[in-house]
Amino acid sequence: MVQTLVICVDRDNDIGDKAGLKTPIMGREASISAATRLGLADPEDSDVNAIFEAVRIYDKLKSGSEQEGSVEIALIAGDRNIGITSDRKMGEQLDEVLSRSKAESVILVSDGAEDECIVPIIQSRVKIDSVQRVVVKQSEPLESTFYVVKKLFEDPKFAHTFLPPVGFILSLLAISLMIGLSEKVIGLILLVAGVYVLLKGLGRENILWDFMEMAKQSLYSGRISFVTYTCGVVFVLVGTFQGMAGSWDYYARADSEISGFLLPVVVFIEYAIWWYIGAALAPLLGKMLNMFIEGEEIVTQWAILFSIIASGIVLWGGSKGILLLNAGKYPLAYQCLFFAFLGALLISLMGIKISWYARAVDRGEGEGGREGRGVGIEYDER
Repeated sequence: MVQTLVICVDRDNDIGDKAGLKTPIMGREASISAATRLGLADPEDSDVNAIFEAVRIYDKLKSGSEQEGSVEIALIAGDRNIGITSDRKMGEQLDEVLSRSKAESVILVSDGAEDECIVPIIQSRVKIDSVQRVVVKQSEPLESTFYVVKKLFEDPKFAHTFLPPVGFILSLLAISLMIGLSEKVIGLILLVAGVYVLLKGLGRENILWDFMEMAKQSLYSGRISFVTYTCGVVFVLVGTFQGMAGSWDYYARADSEISGFLLPVVVFIEYAIWWYIGAALAPLLGKMLNMFIEGEEIVTQWAILFSIIASGIVLWGGSKGILLLNAGKYPLAYQCLFFAFLGALLISLMGIKISWYARAVDRGEGEGGREGRGVGIEYDER
């Protein structure tokens, strides 16, 4: 029975792809031959040194062992698609090696932190006495740090969250330096960063990517909603610039008794809200037009449409009321708030009523269609 198995791991299967060898490989001579073929194929591959280190450890244990056949050496490899596919292949090869050797413990030899991901897989099957890392061409901390950073950037969740904002900010900075408008662009960057942090906090950071994906699908399918998506983007840009211009004008006058940024934000909402409402309505109207052209039922979209309009009335009335309160026009401010809330409520109820009516009409048509089909079947049977 083999007491100790010296096992060398090649997670990305350089042995198979470069040297053309099939794993698992067992035995000292076979391992040396594999290392030689891999070295001739790619002399800079660090797996060559890892295999020779495994052979060195094997010879050292062999010379100090009194029992014949108590030490064995094996090479296993994964797949170039590093991840689940690679780890599953290594697990299957490990099971094969352990079934043939009946080893009681394992000494793992690898060329870096990436190959050591197999440690939990080995520990689930056999005891690990030692882990030996062979580092070639760079220091161990540098190789490990590179691996950690590489894995971090390959993580889709981290990449989609961190890289797009950083790339956008760096692009804007580069453009600002080239055209000499660094101060204004820095302000725009802060605005974009603030909006992103706000969306992230609300759990809606993917709203822009979802919007772009829907627009792309609409373009490929030739639907009219692509035009409305484009209109929505234009409305957002126009509303943002108009809101910023209004806020800056209000802040420059400095006639407010309340210091800080609250009132400029309220002014921004007052100037930009209807452009944003238009940006929200444009894709919805495009979708409703597509549904109407394709003969689909339009039910819940009516309630959503009127709810968006009602939300715009509330936001506009609220911002207008705050500005009137700040100007000391209390009766007019209260009237503005009252009528804004009342109008929003009526419009919401109107949207719900239309949605119910559309649903009732659709059910009526469905029942009528089914009755007609039933009469037709009866006629055919006669």
